[in-house]
Amino acid sequence: MAAHRGTPCNFDVGDFVLWSQVDQRLTDNKLLGQWVGPFQVIRTRPHSFVIKHLVTAREFEVHGTRFKYYADKDFNITAEILEFTTQQGMLLGVEAIKEHRYNAALKRWELLVSWCGLQDVEDSWKSLAAMLKDVPAKVTEYANDSDDAELMQQLE
Repeated sequence: MAAHRGTPCNFDVGDFVLWSQVDQRLTDNKLLGQWVGPFQVIRTRPHSFVIKHLVTAREFEVHGTRFKYYADKDFNITAEILEFTTQQGMLLGVEAIKEHRYNAALKRWELLVSWCGLQDVEDSWKSLAAMLKDVPAKVTEYANDSDDAELMQQLE
């Protein structure tokens, strides 16, 4: 069996890319992809890249197929670009985890997340698996405090 080599990426470390993120908050369990960024590529890994947010400097490890080339490493980051990046609102901190449930329709555990800087009406249900990747310490703390044995089993 031949090894699959994939498709070469059209960007290098230092270049700027857009990141295709999926918003799962639509009705009827539909997914909506949205290009956000730009982000700067700062490292390569065997099967992914590490990118850095221009405003927060937060780093994300993402598979190369989720990127679209934006500009080379000599790109002039202006105040307008930084303002645009800030207004995308895609990088929110987790203020608290409020509740948990098993979603039988999606066959997954979910957490009700309160986001930093947003109102309670904007709280959203996120998959336990995704939240464990993003904020493992907060999820573990919430699960420990919940005293729910079924939820705790999901962390093992």
